[in-house]
Amino acid sequence: MKTSDSLGFRRWQSRLCQWRPLRCFGRRLLEDDRGATAVYVVLGLTVMIAAMGTGLDAGRAYIVKSRLSSALDAAALAGGLTMFDATRDDDIRKYFRVNFPDGFMGATITGPSITVDEGNETVFLRATANVSTAVMQVMGYDSITVVAETEVTRKMKALDLVLSMDISGSMSETAPGSHQSRLAAAQAAAKDLIKILYGGADTKDLLKIGLVPWNAKVNVMVEGQAYVHGNRRSEAVAAFTNPENGQNQTVVWYANNSPVPLLFEPPPGWKGCVFNRYKNSDGDTNDADTHEGPTTVNGVSWPGWAPSYPGTYPAAGDPLSLLLGGEPVNNWYNNWDIRGRCGLAPSGSDCVACPSVGITPLQSSRGAITSAVETLTAGGNTNIPAGLAWAWEVLTPAAPFSEAVANPTYDRDQAIVLLTDGINCPNYGDGYKRVFGSCNSNSARDKMDARLRKLAANIKEQGILVYAIQFVDSDADQIALMKDIATAPEAPFYYYAPTGDALKSAFREIANHLSELRLSK
Repeated sequence: MKTSDSLGFRRWQSRLCQWRPLRCFGRRLLEDDRGATAVYVVLGLTVMIAAMGTGLDAGRAYIVKSRLSSALDAAALAGGLTMFDATRDDDIRKYFRVNFPDGFMGATITGPSITVDEGNETVFLRATANVSTAVMQVMGYDSITVVAETEVTRKMKALDLVLSMDISGSMSETAPGSHQSRLAAAQAAAKDLIKILYGGADTKDLLKIGLVPWNAKVNVMVEGQAYVHGNRRSEAVAAFTNPENGQNQTVVWYANNSPVPLLFEPPPGWKGCVFNRYKNSDGDTNDADTHEGPTTVNGVSWPGWAPSYPGTYPAAGDPLSLLLGGEPVNNWYNNWDIRGRCGLAPSGSDCVACPSVGITPLQSSRGAITSAVETLTAGGNTNIPAGLAWAWEVLTPAAPFSEAVANPTYDRDQAIVLLTDGINCPNYGDGYKRVFGSCNSNSARDKMDARLRKLAANIKEQGILVYAIQFVDSDADQIALMKDIATAPEAPFYYYAPTGDALKSAFREIANHLSELRLSK
């Protein structure tokens, strides 16, 4: 119920509005709230649309930044793999453009800038992208700038590596596609691998590299150390029957410059070579050519290796000449009578001389292993089992070579890189004493190949990585053999390198495979 006072007020107000209409209109306008909701809605929608537009522009910028970061990561990893190559920066830019194509979402790219620290083995990349806006232009922002950066660090596990390199006579021939010898191409490729693994360092505590050069035999003297006959020594061992001559024996012999135990006393003119431990008497039950270190095989003791003697056929008063005469005598080519021939070449063919370069045991110096590679010279026939077997001996911590750490508390890879340019070639003076026959015989070659396959299987059973490179020679059977002995029959474990450039590429890929890369920023 309305009171009389309120009715009176309204009548008075009505009369006032008749007298002063503009004043009343203003009051009613201020007091009228009809339609206010629509105004609030319009204002709210304006703010919402602006926020959504800003979010749209920000979302586009986020997508660009994410793609930019991924492209930099891919480019940095590519640069790490080729850190010491002349193509490194080009590789970085190529991988970046592949992963961040021009015009992506309309972005304009600056970079990537490339900073490489070869000493610390890092690659740092930085790039910026300007992303044009759609809605934020209304607020005065024509573009958004995003920045991405990344760093990759080359990091190696501990690595023990042995280079087992063919230095047979064919390595002196010219490498296809170049004016240098096959050996020179192999030396250049090996030095590239060494450079990649060492990076900018002269030594690395967790990196050890050794070298085993080989032809028909292996020189087991330590490279750079001279043999002095007067400093040879004998060492007592448990009594055994010498498998080479059937005689009872209680000592083995050592030269002053080699840790390899010898079944016979090394003579004054010993050149450092030994024979493969193979008797060829019963097929494959008591031979040690596919076994590691001093060992016993089915009751037959092999506490050492038989040295390859220089000598005549037969040497007067020396019954061992028929067994051990695996080296040519001096001036054999001027002495065609029976005294100028090698004990294992009774037909008159000269035995292949022992390599002049010995073994470089595992060590950590970049300079030492590089110098060892540079001293190689070519000559002789091809005995791949000998080269692989002695690489195994150098790589493992058991005698005779013991530079590798036994049972390390840290992660470590052990690997052999085996390079050859030819096929197994049994012949006079080889490490098997030509028991298989001549390399002109497929049967002889097959027997030697079988020894190599068994040897490689034993090595790989120990978890050792075997990289096999077939250089120049495209023989289908040889390629199949090399694939069999490698850890896997394809890259990065097996390579066929028809040219010097292909060989260099293979060594680089192996080096990169042996290096770990990780994103550090």
